[in-house]
Amino acid sequence: MFYTELPPHPSLAGHVRCIWVFDSSDPGTSAGDAGSADETQRIVPDGHPELVLHYGDRFAELSDDNVATTQSRLVFAGQISRPLVLRPGAKAGVIGVRFHPAGARALLGMTMLENTDARLDLTSVWGQNCEHLLDEVHSAADAFARVRVVERFLIQRLAQSRVAADVAVAHCVALLRSASTPLTIDDLATQSGLSSRQLERRFLQEVGIPPRLLASIFRFRRLFDAVEQEEAAPGRWAGAAFAAGYFDQAHMIRDFKRFAGQPPQAFYRSLSGLSAAMVGNPP
Repeated sequence: MFYTELPPHPSLAGHVRCIWVFDSSDPGTSAGDAGSADETQRIVPDGHPELVLHYGDRFAELSDDNVATTQSRLVFAGQISRPLVLRPGAKAGVIGVRFHPAGARALLGMTMLENTDARLDLTSVWGQNCEHLLDEVHSAADAFARVRVVERFLIQRLAQSRVAADVAVAHCVALLRSASTPLTIDDLATQSGLSSRQLERRFLQEVGIPPRLLASIFRFRRLFDAVEQEEAAPGRWAGAAFAAGYFDQAHMIRDFKRFAGQPPQAFYRSLSGLSAAMVGNPP
């Protein structure tokens, strides 16, 4: 299995956090690393919408009643507030553009709330431009050449965009990401110079979820960082919860069930392939 995260081109840095590549057809892949085509993988919320391009076998998305739908070759995945359950293709090849929480609207030109917990088929939206992009990616020599193709495409689209970044919302997102103690909507409104109602409305438009939910997701994701960086001893969830900013282990477990659909131990046991690469090493 090959997985890597790359910094974006400087002209995209204001919108894009990173670009990642996942390829299960890499010669060094073992079945256990990549995940089999029969098993499911859980992608948990991280606060970042993504553009996902399949140049290999496509993933299938499973609904709550276990109905599988094969993803489009080019998908925009908005914010997710619950786990996204996928079944990998036998020889998956994926490029993902991970946007900043408020970074994708300039690319799509639509409000982010429309795409929360939804996947948008961009082949039906971008038409011929999309076909040209997919053809170039397929003919590229390697993963890094494919990334450069995607970057050039995004740079062109952003140059044509008429949607300006919302500086106030971006500032509040940064505050939520770095906050060591919980911030209320009133705290953020004061910092942004907006009313609470204005900020909430613009947050939904630019990010797709309310500030409070984004703060909860950021805290949840810090839990994985706490484990990976060994701020808490492996397997000692109370210490990991405290390092991530939870008041107690019970609150942490409740968020795990909310965002991962499983308690911590069961979630980590189930990790493989793309889900394992995105979370990091299990405790």
